[in-house]
Amino acid sequence: MSDTRSDPTLEQQRLIDVGVGYWRRMVAEDAPLSVELLPEDDAVVVAHAARGGGRIYVAADESALFAASSAPPHEALEVFRSGRRTPPEHFRPRGGGRGR
Repeated sequence: MSDTRSDPTLEQQRLIDVGVGYWRRMVAEDAPLSVELLPEDDAVVVAHAARGGGRIYVAADESALFAASSAPPHEALEVFRSGRRTPPEHFRPRGGGRGR
């Protein structure tokens, strides 16, 4: 997993772990993920940059928004900042299996 900053705070790491946990429900354990810290939003983004991937924005309260890779990042961030979230039960394996 790559990271735009090598030393997230404990709080940011907690949010990263939430985002990684959601991704691991949907992609293989070894699928590459990247992290972007959003300190001005008290949030993080965990991304899977592959076909069918996207970004998961995780707020300080551990609520999250999934944005498909087709969504422009600036628009997805605006939606996240507006308070829209993805229900946790929507983070599930495609096709009924775990990962791909």
